[in-house]
Amino acid sequence: MQHKKENSHGFGHGKVLGTTSMGERGQIVIPREAREELDIKPGEKFIVFGNKRKGAVILVKAEMFNKFADFFMSASKKFESMAQAIFDKNTTNSEEDDDEPEVDERGPEVDKKE
Repeated sequence: MQHKKENSHGFGHGKVLGTTSMGERGQIVIPREAREELDIKPGEKFIVFGNKRKGAVILVKAEMFNKFADFFMSASKKFESMAQAIFDKNTTNSEEDDDEPEVDERGPEVDKKE
């Protein structure tokens, strides 16, 4: 099976969609190809991530980040309830173990009269 080659340089599941520069007031224009490809509309909000050491700036649509956060919180609640169920089960088992008669660590053959 042949894959369609793209003219843009790929990275991960994305691709380079142009270049830009920052103006004196700190504004960056997102290239038209990127706006069209990523369906970016005027006024759209972004979360800005950066890594000083790597010289990287990443923009993520706030809408997408919010969807991720909602998913993460939902998954977190599921894990929390699973952990609580395990804790409850272990607590119940521990309480049942307390009802069992004590056995000397040296074994059942040891006479308790010592």
